[in-house]
Amino acid sequence: MTTPETPFGNTPVMSRKIARALDRCAQFLADRKGMAAVEFAYLVPLLMLMTFGTFEISRALLMNKRYQRTTAMVGDLIAREEKLGTNSAEAKSALDGIMRSAEHVMEPYSTSPLRMGIMQLRAASNDASKTTVEWSYSYHGKTVKSCPTLKAMPETGMISAGNAAIVIETEYDYTPYLRNILPGLINAMTWQDTMVFAPRDGSVDYGSTQPGNCPS
Repeated sequence: MTTPETPFGNTPVMSRKIARALDRCAQFLADRKGMAAVEFAYLVPLLMLMTFGTFEISRALLMNKRYQRTTAMVGDLIAREEKLGTNSAEAKSALDGIMRSAEHVMEPYSTSPLRMGIMQLRAASNDASKTTVEWSYSYHGKTVKSCPTLKAMPETGMISAGNAAIVIETEYDYTPYLRNILPGLINAMTWQDTMVFAPRDGSVDYGSTQPGNCPS
């Protein structure tokens, strides 16, 4: 003989099912197995970013230091010269040799992303603010103004009337390793630097015999 069901079903059976369901929910909420793995999964991206970020910052600082040291070395070597050559071909060859030395200074980092423009500017005898390019040299396609184009000094008051100065403008394309890990978030950047040097002998001859003349 079966017990007739109430409109709400068999109450004792439903009560047991609800009790078991609540008990399982309580066990699930109380279970802490795998929590460390879940937390670690959340922390892994942050830990990786911190690790690679520390490496990337160190690499960028070292590379930037080498880049600035290279610019300073090139400017100092050129400023020491009195005459780069008897003609433009010899002068260019001398500067090519200086740039090969610069490549050694940049090691172990590549000089392929390095672009350098070297110019000698001379101020007019009656106006120090009016400076003209006497000669120029380009490394890796850096845009430079040619003789006898007017070009302002990086800052006012850096040169006196009638004097000459060596101006070096450099660029370096830096590509972070993190760019491959976080594309779109980390981008390449271009460093820029400008340095001015006073020639030891007043000017650096680039094949011409008279100051103010364009090299032949």
